Amino acid sequence: VVSTQSTEAVVSTQSTGKKECELKDNSSCTFVKIVRSFLDELNIQTIALFFPRNGIIYTTSIPIISKVFSDHRTFLKISPKNSRIAYVNGVRVFGPNGILTESGTEVWYHKRKMMDPAFQKKYLKCLVGDMNGIAKKMNRLLGQTKNDIIDIYDIMNKVALEVVCNCGFSLNMDAVKDEPSPLNDAAQAMLHVLPLQFRATSGYAFMLPWTYRDAKRRLQESADLLRGTMKVILEERMEKNEKFPDSTANDILDHIINGNKFSDNISIDDILDDFFVFLVAGMETTAITMSLVIWELMKHPELREEVVKEVNEVYRNKDELEFDDLNKLVYLEQCIKECLRLHPPVLMSSRMSPKTDITVDGLRIPSGTIIQLPTDTIQHMEKHWPDPYQYDPDRFAPGRKIVPFTFFPFTAGPRQCIGKHFAYMEAKIVLAELYKNFEIIDPYPEEREKKKVFALTSKPKNGVLIRVEVLLLTSGKE
Repeated sequence: VVSTQSTEAVVSTQSTGKKECELKDNSSCTFVKIVRSFLDELNIQTIALFFPRNGIIYTTSIPIISKVFSDHRTFLKISPKNSRIAYVNGVRVFGPNGILTESGTEVWYHKRKMMDPAFQKKYLKCLVGDMNGIAKKMNRLLGQTKNDIIDIYDIMNKVALEVVCNCGFSLNMDAVKDEPSPLNDAAQAMLHVLPLQFRATSGYAFMLPWTYRDAKRRLQESADLLRGTMKVILEERMEKNEKFPDSTANDILDHIINGNKFSDNISIDDILDDFFVFLVAGMETTAITMSLVIWELMKHPELREEVVKEVNEVYRNKDELEFDDLNKLVYLEQCIKECLRLHPPVLMSSRMSPKTDITVDGLRIPSGTIIQLPTDTIQHMEKHWPDPYQYDPDRFAPGRKIVPFTFFPFTAGPRQCIGKHFAYMEAKIVLAELYKNFEIIDPYPEEREKKKVFALTSKPKNGVLIRVEVLLLTSGKE
């Protein structure tokens, strides 16, 4: 019954005017259909399936979700040994010891503590200039499109790659240009292959050595290129830090290296796991969000006008934003948050119950049970979000109260995404620069739906196609 089959969730307007979620899938999606039916019509909060050795709980109970996310020492992540993203078909992808896949022991706690300073205000403030520069490069690239139809999702992937490499790792990555990006292409290829092992129609077949050979070859080649390139960078940085300890970059990469110095048993591949997570996750999820904000505002011109008005007021006679200006982009932040609610890049989080039975909110959870915390479902529930499939940034207007644990696109609790504020800052700067300089034109105004495909993250299936019209010639340094 349980399936994470590729699902496209779209909104359709029927003759009654009522908006409903219509699930369009390539094959069976039984579990999603059952869950949505139960939650919407029968008012059931938790579905449990138990087997002789373990079980699965799918819950929208806020008290249970709150407890599971908050008590990270009791409810650990699924063991890396059982994770399907640590190793895939014998290929080390995200690895077993990274901050993403580590189950939640003292190893994770030590890493998180050492990496946290790289995402605090003091460090983020220093990145504004670099992010502004990359946003201006994007504008110059868009200015050369000459009213052509372009896929802004492709461009945003390049922008996000350059931001995470230049701002996070102090690399001189020149990704924002009208040329293919090998690293970007490799990451996309890898992220498209990984979900094959989760799907109902391909999951078990993927484990057989003679199946999906082309996909497995692409996975191997992509992982080798990404991890190989990053390993060279990592080794060079570690050698430089050892020779010149007083001149370290003190960036995210340095914090990753320092966060792995707690044991002599840590290998270069273990450190590479964290480097890999920050590169791939930092690029993919932010690019998806920025692209879908553009798409939603393109479909809602009255909301786009509000964004443009705010952006122009904040910039006034400035050439670029300063750190303190970011807090003034209130409506733009509302638009970003509403996009994350409506289109969360990561659809679900999972945790394991402890080794002994536990009772939460009156529900007895046997030991060894997988607990599924469905971000996408919670953020589309009518009782928490009236008219949930409508894009409405005013849900996040100042003073509006949001029920805790009903909005968690970055997950929640101590293990929420460490790069959350980095991502918000990047999205604000890039989108503000875009709307300051361009009119975004919808080449296909009759298309009222945006289909999504599950490829580890939930992303636009056919990109986000737009035209741009230059409002003001961009300036600034290369």
